[in-house]
Amino acid sequence: MAENKVKVEPAPAPKATAVPKKKKKKRKGPSLFGNVNSGSFFIFDNIYFFLYLGFLAMVYIANNNYAIATVKEIRTIQAQLQKISWESNSRKSELMLESMESRVKPKVQHLGLRPLEESPKKIILKE
Repeated sequence: MAENKVKVEPAPAPKATAVPKKKKKKRKGPSLFGNVNSGSFFIFDNIYFFLYLGFLAMVYIANNNYAIATVKEIRTIQAQLQKISWESNSRKSELMLESMESRVKPKVQHLGLRPLEESPKKIILKE
């Protein structure tokens, strides 16, 4: 048969000393900014993040201004290129007109040059 035994309860384990959590200091007393509620201190607690956002905003604005200036410069250069293209086409047509035989003949007669009266001869080489 089974015997009755006395239960011996184990001794309680010594409690480990827990490291206390650091708590944020609560601001007490009069604030530096008058009657500012404690929610506005969120800005002061995250000042580096807001400075970072401000820096990004400045970079964005500078980039936008640079892009606008570049577009204006491109439009100015395109207008100049179009004017130069028109001038080039005008000069090319003037050159074509001035190189016609009827225009060249009176200009070179004083040099003793005259147009050919017979057709030019071909030179054929036999190898």
